[in-house]
Amino acid sequence: MQTVTVHEFHNHVAKWLRAPEPFVVTRYGKEPLGVYYPAGSPEATKEMRWSIFEAMTQQIGRQLKRKGLSEKDILNDFKEWKKSSRKSRR
Repeated sequence: MQTVTVHEFHNHVAKWLRAPEPFVVTRYGKEPLGVYYPAGSPEATKEMRWSIFEAMTQQIGRQLKRKGLSEKDILNDFKEWKKSSRKSRR
């Protein structure tokens, strides 16, 4: 698995997002910050993608709870955004 620094990732983000294999993003080549698995990568198994999805949804849920927002609040906000978005396109 390749390693790329945040600086290198930032400067060549399009290249790295098209990478065929997973890579680790690090701070100054030392502290790992995250791992990127391209959706089509053979290393990104179905189980791995589901566990990443589950971790992300749990994190989003914690953030919403901390901010005191409910699913209904989010849906209402989205509906209002859609209405205003339609009006601005006319």
